[in-house]
Amino acid sequence: MPIDPDQTATIITSRAIRAGHEQDFERWVEELNRHARAAPGYRAAIRLGQTAGFQHLLFRFDDRAAADAWHDDPRMRAHVAVADRFSTALRQLETGDGVTFELPSDASASKWKRFVTTWLTVFPVLLLISMLVRTVLKDAPLPLQLLPSSLLLTATLQWIILPRLQRYTRFWLLQDSSGRLQR
Repeated sequence: MPIDPDQTATIITSRAIRAGHEQDFERWVEELNRHARAAPGYRAAIRLGQTAGFQHLLFRFDDRAAADAWHDDPRMRAHVAVADRFSTALRQLETGDGVTFELPSDASASKWKRFVTTWLTVFPVLLLISMLVRTVLKDAPLPLQLLPSSLLLTATLQWIILPRLQRYTRFWLLQDSSGRLQR
């Protein structure tokens, strides 16, 4: 007899992975999928990747009781604790045929954390570029000095600094005060 779609439970766990632990996460997910496939009531798993170091893991079970039993199993709790050492997570569970989740993203980061990390990164680069441009164009009017400075700073930020900054700070930027991902 088919399972009632209105009872189907969907779990989505979003994880921000610390830079340098991507292979640990890959091994962890393989084992997680083995645990899920062996669980009573398991129906399907889907993995959605965002930018480097940000993943969403979706699992479907026959009903909420099966999903809760899988999640509360001591082996699963121990397995989740392993991932908590190199990633931070947000777990959500909904039942029904058509479910809606609000996923965390880079836009979820605390503004004050984003400000601090960006400023700490931009200031030394801006200082270096400004000193270089002022040395080369010392007699040029300020607008002509600012033109190459702004171009160099913007290019450096866009293609070099911000992608690395995002990769190395995402784990911290997206955590709330309890250590879980923010939405």
